[in-house]
Amino acid sequence: MSVGQNLPNITIGYSRGRLLASFGVGLLLTLLCAALAFMWQQGKNITTFEVAACYVGAVFFGLATFRMLWRLISARSPVVFISRVGIRDIRLGDETIAWSSVRKIQIWEQRLQKFVVLKLDPLVAGRFSGGFLRRALSLMNKTLGADSVIVNAGGLTMDVKALLETCKQYWGAGRPAPSDHSVPEPEPEPEAVS
Repeated sequence: MSVGQNLPNITIGYSRGRLLASFGVGLLLTLLCAALAFMWQQGKNITTFEVAACYVGAVFFGLATFRMLWRLISARSPVVFISRVGIRDIRLGDETIAWSSVRKIQIWEQRLQKFVVLKLDPLVAGRFSGGFLRRALSLMNKTLGADSVIVNAGGLTMDVKALLETCKQYWGAGRPAPSDHSVPEPEPEPEAVS
């Protein structure tokens, strides 16, 4: 029995503590932007642009706060599934990405936030650009290099480094062993001694 056969299936869900912290920050920023927008309307040296920026900030952070609240309420089931066969992130789609189609796994950092990036075979990567949201994510992934899928660990119970190590471990166990197609050289026949 190989090491890959001993690996258990892993399910990763949202962390209530991380979501609660994000919700608190979003609520604070929403209230701050709204308070500034309403107080600045009565100010005399405030430009219309500054007031408009506060209104836009209040709407943006309000929507983000609502999203975090929705995740807090509905985050009972796992969102990332890792098995010997592959990885499935239901935030991206219902399809499992087979480890045999993953070429490379790496971390990508963008503005202090880290992501796990799976570089896929081009034929498999085409399946992840179907809908509008998937196409938008695919265009953003082009900055990383073609044929990449991003697994965001933000808000999950597992941090990025642990997710990367887990993915690499399962990737190594789930890929077929490279077959050596070379034909062994025949052993030289012993020379006759005369």
